[in-house]
Amino acid sequence: MYIPKHTLETDIPTLHAFMEAHNFAILFSSRDNQPMATHLPFMLDATRGTYGTLIAHFAKANPHWQMLDAETEILVVFQGAHSYISPSWYAQPTVVPTWNYATVHAYGKAQIIHDTDLLKAMVTQLVNVHDNLPNLEAELPHNLLQAIVGIEIPIDRLEGKFKFSQNKSIADQQGVVDVLSQSEDDTQRTVADIMEKNIDDKR
Repeated sequence: MYIPKHTLETDIPTLHAFMEAHNFAILFSSRDNQPMATHLPFMLDATRGTYGTLIAHFAKANPHWQMLDAETEILVVFQGAHSYISPSWYAQPTVVPTWNYATVHAYGKAQIIHDTDLLKAMVTQLVNVHDNLPNLEAELPHNLLQAIVGIEIPIDRLEGKFKFSQNKSIADQQGVVDVLSQSEDDTQRTVADIMEKNIDDKR
């Protein structure tokens, strides 16, 4: 990923927090010149490995998992809030529009899991992140566990790009915030909130 210096984020806790907040990510891989991508909800175990370990599961009917092996690097992309930025919003307007966004790329190699006890624990943990279903682990049907395949990805490398007009003056950034904060779009208002915090941190 191309990352200009002013948009580079290297703080591991910050990257981990972003991944957990935007955990529905895309797993990319390629084999024999055939690219594949699958959208999956991921869990992050930050305690395992230098950069943590990602945990997810595929439907067994999805052929993508069969393309993964322990020798080939794969990529998981986490995407956050993003928005078009008009140059007319700057305090000193220009003619060049841009796009503000945040993303984290995690690289590693896949470990496939078929053991039903491990799968049951993984599914239970994932559901508990988003819901509260008593006795879920005990009541998970065996046929459900037979229909999925688990995956763990020890992260070998993390790349973070947080592009929110940091190369612009505070006045220009504030001009963007003033417009986006009035938007009816939730995502644009989120971008405004992020930019406002960045401005506050610089003051």
